Amino acid sequence: MSGPTVVVGAGLSGLAAAWTLSEAGGDILLLESTDRPGGVVRTERMEGFLLELGPNTVRPTRELGTLIEKLGLADQVLRADPRAKRYVDFEGALHAVPMSPGQLISTRLLSAGAKLRLLGEPFRRSAPVDGESVRDFAARRLGPEIADRLVEPFVAGIFAGNAGRISVAAAFPALDRAERDHGSLAGGILAARRTKPSAPPQPRGLLSFRDGLETLPRALAARLGARLRRGTPVTSLVPHNRGWTLRTSGGDVDAQNVVLAVPAPQAAALVMGFAPEAAAALSAIPQPPVVVLHLAWPESALARPLDGFGHLVCNGPGRRILGAVWSSSLFAGRAPAGHVLLTVFMGGARDPGAMKLSDYELTELAARDLASEGLVRGPARAVLLTRWRQAIPQYEGGHEERIRDLARAEERWPSLHFLGNYRGGVSVGDVVRSGTDLGLTLSRPRS
Repeated sequence: MSGPTVVVGAGLSGLAAAWTLSEAGGDILLLESTDRPGGVVRTERMEGFLLELGPNTVRPTRELGTLIEKLGLADQVLRADPRAKRYVDFEGALHAVPMSPGQLISTRLLSAGAKLRLLGEPFRRSAPVDGESVRDFAARRLGPEIADRLVEPFVAGIFAGNAGRISVAAAFPALDRAERDHGSLAGGILAARRTKPSAPPQPRGLLSFRDGLETLPRALAARLGARLRRGTPVTSLVPHNRGWTLRTSGGDVDAQNVVLAVPAPQAAALVMGFAPEAAAALSAIPQPPVVVLHLAWPESALARPLDGFGHLVCNGPGRRILGAVWSSSLFAGRAPAGHVLLTVFMGGARDPGAMKLSDYELTELAARDLASEGLVRGPARAVLLTRWRQAIPQYEGGHEERIRDLARAEERWPSLHFLGNYRGGVSVGDVVRSGTDLGLTLSRPRS
């Protein structure tokens, strides 16, 4: 076989894979259907506000730190105060998430019985349950209050999903392994600390850039140069005994290896003709809609200081929002002087019908929820609303088997690789790691 490795899709995972392979001297071509690489990582400046339309922050990881250094972006990094509080809205009141034993003792979010049950987790012996949801796992190990008041909103914040349907083994495999291997979560944490290899500690505090998170994909795209072809959608993928032919709007492209770094529905369409089981697995991954609302108020409209990262909302009949990032308090330069910016999330698996509401209705509902939580007074200024019709992949029950179907297709077609946030984690750090790891694997000679 001859030809380059072709990566289809210049989201962050595809960019990381292409960059890593190119740094190792690989013959690489990256095809992107739009004129704007980065996928859901998008930043806009509007009316003096800096807006994140997709992910808002990044948790530092080793792979991300290395990438930032190699791209020369270290002087553009912003870090949030690691002491910034996270809040949970439970029954109309905001409670700081307890982050220390002292805060756990004093919090009014949990009853005395729930706190005692949590302290007894290391001594609780119960058999692991195959196919268990995150909510059921947390209720069994930590108690129903923690499951409903901390874990459920946390899952909604990461996946915009339902903790009662998300698989703990697929979404949080380290938790599942901790119980299976060590009998408890506490035992798993202690074992990990004992066996973790020494490595430079990662800086604390969530990360962004002065010009927003899109700084990262812009820098990767610039470094790839002509190896990135924008405005080149791939319409079909054809295997043959010499490799692959990709049919694109700009003509056919031959490849030795193909990396499909597009969202699951697009990857399914490309492999349906020769890998129907993989296509079915990809098509079965739910991706509920999410609306991102950038809402602003004058500082005088604040009902309390925005002294934290933001808040998540416990599921209940009195709320439509999933939560909000207190953007102008988290990083400097997000709002003009005298104004505050909140980035609010609605929809997801909890409330897919939100997508059908008008911009006015969404803004009014979000402002109502924020006011009733005691954050703001008065009407919101809607700076921008963004609707993602297929947002975050849901690692629901059966997800592990779907991923095994993809692995079987890769065994059948060893020069084909599936890459995306439906596999290996949904966060920015996860997709950078997945793309980097695949790029390193492809750069090694085959035995």
